[in-house]
Amino acid sequence: MQPISIIKGSIQLAGLLFQPNTTAGQFPGVVVVHPGGGVKEQAASVYAERLSHEGYVTIAFDAFHQGDSGGLPHFLEDPNSRVTDASAVVDYLERLDYVDSERIVIVGICAGGGYAVAAATADHRIRAAAIVSAVNIGDSTRLGWYGNETAASKLDLLDQVAERIRNESRGALPGTINYVPQVGDTSAPLDLQDAADYYLTPRVQHLNSQNIMLDRSMPLLLNFDAYSFADEYFTQPLLIIAGEQAESRWNSERIADSLEGKNNRVRKVIVPGGRHMDFYDIEDYVGPAVQQIAEFFQQI
Repeated sequence: MQPISIIKGSIQLAGLLFQPNTTAGQFPGVVVVHPGGGVKEQAASVYAERLSHEGYVTIAFDAFHQGDSGGLPHFLEDPNSRVTDASAVVDYLERLDYVDSERIVIVGICAGGGYAVAAATADHRIRAAAIVSAVNIGDSTRLGWYGNETAASKLDLLDQVAERIRNESRGALPGTINYVPQVGDTSAPLDLQDAADYYLTPRVQHLNSQNIMLDRSMPLLLNFDAYSFADEYFTQPLLIIAGEQAESRWNSERIADSLEGKNNRVRKVIVPGGRHMDFYDIEDYVGPAVQQIAEFFQQI
């Protein structure tokens, strides 16, 4: 593993490059997209490192505005930028003479899964995708974590955020929103209680993952759909891995349903008993998921 800088326009994305143990020949490349609120050192690196042991050149990276990457304001969750981040990483992989540019694929975890679908929908240099505990961050923002709310119910939230952004433009400190609830908040969905344990305790706590996004993120998220046009333009192989007990599972079902009958190279794996966060760092779930991803990509 080595730290790298990835050029994206006038800024640099901070990445971690993982290479196979052998240096002979060319290897497929993998872009690994981290969850919302996460950073490259967490779940993304787990998948990147393990896939490198399977013969892939992999990159985990911090999104524009987040982690060690450039971009102001910091802590902005800009979904369209998150999608084009992936293409910048493809650019980097294509410039490596030991990467086969015809075998560059993408892996996304949680919101990174939704971003991975959006990236592959638009950038057909990405030859296949695998998504794990996928979340379409636009849908989950509009419809709630369970997917049972209405987009119209967020009108008041837009008005509240607009007022806070107005105050910021007049000199107030930027307002922020938490990605996950505080540890011990039993009113939150179980998936998000598990996420609090993951992000906010020594389990994988990281200084760059501060559980905040700027208020300015909210209008961007509410106007974004990671699966937009996938039924028309997503033609590559897609592996979907989700836990049977994950409250977020509907996000995986939605993309699978949207591609049904239009893309016969979609494989959906629903893991018995699995919950959303199990696929971040629990060996009984991560190990088999990595193996399934490696085997799926080998068929390209």
